Amino acid sequence: MQSRKYTNKHTPHVEVCRLAAPYHLAKKPTILNTHKHIKQHFAPNILLAGTLAFIFTTNLLVGNKAVAQETSLKKEVMVVRPYEPSISDAFKINQLPKIEDTIRVTPNFTYSIVQRPAVTAFTPSPISAARMMAEPLKDLSKGYIKLGMGNAVLPVAEVYFMSKRNPDFMYGAWVQYRSKIGKVKLENSKKVDASSSTADIQIFGKRMFANKILQGDLGYSNNARTYYGYNILDSLTSPTSDKQRVNRVNANLNFNTSRKDSAHFNYNALASFEHLGDKFDMQENRITGLGGFNKYLKQEQLGVDISFTHYSRSSQFDMQKNSILNISPWIHFFGKQWRAVAGLYMVYDANSGINNTFIYPRAMLSYDVVSHYVIPYIEFGGYLEENSYSKLIRENPWITPGISAWNTTHKLVMTGGVKGKFSAKVSYNVQASYSIVDSLYFYTNISINPANPLYNRFNLDFDNVELTKILGELTIAPSERFSVLIHTEYFSYKMNELAHPWHKPDYNTYAELRYNLRDKIYTSIQLFAVGKRWVLSPDGVSPVRLKGYVDANLGFDYNFNNRLYAFLNLNNITSSRYQEWYLYPVQGFNLQAGLSYKF
Repeated sequence: MQSRKYTNKHTPHVEVCRLAAPYHLAKKPTILNTHKHIKQHFAPNILLAGTLAFIFTTNLLVGNKAVAQETSLKKEVMVVRPYEPSISDAFKINQLPKIEDTIRVTPNFTYSIVQRPAVTAFTPSPISAARMMAEPLKDLSKGYIKLGMGNAVLPVAEVYFMSKRNPDFMYGAWVQYRSKIGKVKLENSKKVDASSSTADIQIFGKRMFANKILQGDLGYSNNARTYYGYNILDSLTSPTSDKQRVNRVNANLNFNTSRKDSAHFNYNALASFEHLGDKFDMQENRITGLGGFNKYLKQEQLGVDISFTHYSRSSQFDMQKNSILNISPWIHFFGKQWRAVAGLYMVYDANSGINNTFIYPRAMLSYDVVSHYVIPYIEFGGYLEENSYSKLIRENPWITPGISAWNTTHKLVMTGGVKGKFSAKVSYNVQASYSIVDSLYFYTNISINPANPLYNRFNLDFDNVELTKILGELTIAPSERFSVLIHTEYFSYKMNELAHPWHKPDYNTYAELRYNLRDKIYTSIQLFAVGKRWVLSPDGVSPVRLKGYVDANLGFDYNFNNRLYAFLNLNNITSSRYQEWYLYPVQGFNLQAGLSYKF
């Protein structure tokens, strides 16, 4: 490359470059007049020359402004760059030649099969079929004996016996006795005798046939209670030690089939009897007969249930009789993700000469939205609630002897909710219901002796109400050794005549935790929470608001071996002296401890 220099005393020096061909090309001059050739060989140099020209021009303009300060400025720039030849990419032909052959030749094969035995040099040995080993059954004990004692003289005794495992039949019997011998402190700090006891004897048996089951039981129970509560606001009252004792004898016989094919009918039959007698010569007998049949179709199950119940009473207080006939046709629909039930309850109620006929609808629909995780459901119906003396005294042992009650009519019950599971170990159920109920009963305190008004017995007040209930359940079972259950309900009553729903709480909550530590220590915790309740004061006019309460029980079982274990139960850990029924506070903290032996 050659360069020339131009110098001016008043302007900056600018170098003008002239490009020259390489030495080996100078010997054989070539006329470069094609555009392609210029692009290949001189495009880089032209770009470089343009760049240099731009730089030099810029310097020239800047230099003119500096003339006033510099009378003479000389600059020299020399650029030397070797020649860099380049070769462009060759153009490739991507098309491949295709040969179209219009002649198709179908080969003809000729073959024959020669049947001849295959001679082998070995003889195969037979292999026995594989067998699935059944999981070994757990060893069942025939029964156990349990004995214990508590701090407030709380003896407990249980004996349980059952036959060995048999696919055709089973039988057994058990005896249970629990009692409480002690005193309870009232709100006036007086201690009164609050002894009670419960004894139960039961024998049972079951016979299994092909698709049929016959089972029955016979039992006896004795319950004793003391009327220890009384009106402490009246200083003239004198507490007594009156007791109530209730004896029951019951027998049940049930026969049913369980065929799932559509070619057969399923049917069931039940016969039940109960006799009740108390200390005040109240006698009540109940006879129940129930029968029904059903049949599976392709996607449906049809059925009819018929039941008849008769109550008869004999006492110095009441000779009431009650007969109830119930006919209930129904149909079940099944789908892959949904279930539905439709039917009727047709009830005839003959109670003390007053006859009533009720027809209640029966409907249910549920749909599995997300594979057992989200199952919304709705229910619509009604039913008749039987209020026998046996039921009432089991619910409240301090009711007035021989009390009679009308049956409760749940005219309309609408329920909707969502159930399912969050995972394989966590399940839930949330629902809300609205009910229209006629003749719902409520407990109020009364006195049976005007000369000594203790107000320690309970009578019944009836009213028509609208009941709204919200229920929530949560079950957590991460393993077979640990489980948690939480159940809570909220109630709202809209009364028709009564001022308040006597003895009905605003809410109640129950929680239970169970834990098994290496099959050695079993722990259970029970929590109870009951909201505030309205009760009627002894004067029959002023309502009283009972406080809500929280109670907790704790239980431990310790296994010495497979047969012997010890137990410890701690009851009412909070030591709250709340009133389960008005004027009847419960016993404070108490414990029970003992041993149990399996045989």
